[in-house]
Amino acid sequence: MSKSINQVNYIRHLENFLSIVNYGDFIHFGHVALYVSLFRIWNINYFANPFSPSRGEIMSHAGIKSKDAFYRNLKELDALDLIRYYPSKSRYEHSYYCISTIEHLESGFRVDVWGLTHHNSLNKTIQSKIDFQTSAVEPQNKEVDINTKAKLFNGKGSLILEKSIFIDYSGHQKELRKNSTFNPLTDPRYASQIDNRISSPSNNSNHANHQNSQSGRSGLRPPGVQIDPDADYSVPL
Repeated sequence: MSKSINQVNYIRHLENFLSIVNYGDFIHFGHVALYVSLFRIWNINYFANPFSPSRGEIMSHAGIKSKDAFYRNLKELDALDLIRYYPSKSRYEHSYYCISTIEHLESGFRVDVWGLTHHNSLNKTIQSKIDFQTSAVEPQNKEVDINTKAKLFNGKGSLILEKSIFIDYSGHQKELRKNSTFNPLTDPRYASQIDNRISSPSNNSNHANHQNSQSGRSGLRPPGVQIDPDADYSVPL
């Protein structure tokens, strides 16, 4: 499930993050301490998303003693799209974290937000109870907490690019794109290239004309002479 983000440069990434801190007033010292702690652990994991350190390890590197402050800053970093936090549903497993990559552009910063499929992030509604229907064995509904090991199923999922946002030098954010399924038949960057390869009379004619115009004097047909797809070549000239 883990995937290394090979283009991450240790110093450049930290410089970009601290520049965002400098230009915007929405990040305070608690965010910086927690982010640098997560970044240090991310570096130890070779910049692979996701990674799953323990809460104690993160708090120790950040110098945070209060669990309330830890979770509050963690939630705010997630809301700022600088990280993605996927809380563990089991006492036996650590939570997952993904750190967004930051690229310095001419007029600001591009932030690519990485996430996981089959996982619930902090800002999404997480169901904590399951109601079971009545049966002959148990005459009343039985409410079972799914935060137990027996009822846990947290699929491994895969790493996806959730969205990309742009942060200008004044700290304003603008969403650039959301993740969507790639389809070469509808993507305008590739559809024009594929049109000539789809079998149809008109496309075959256009492709032949294009090839003829590019061939120069390599064939018997003089350059500039077009092919008539409706012509009857069995009739002598």
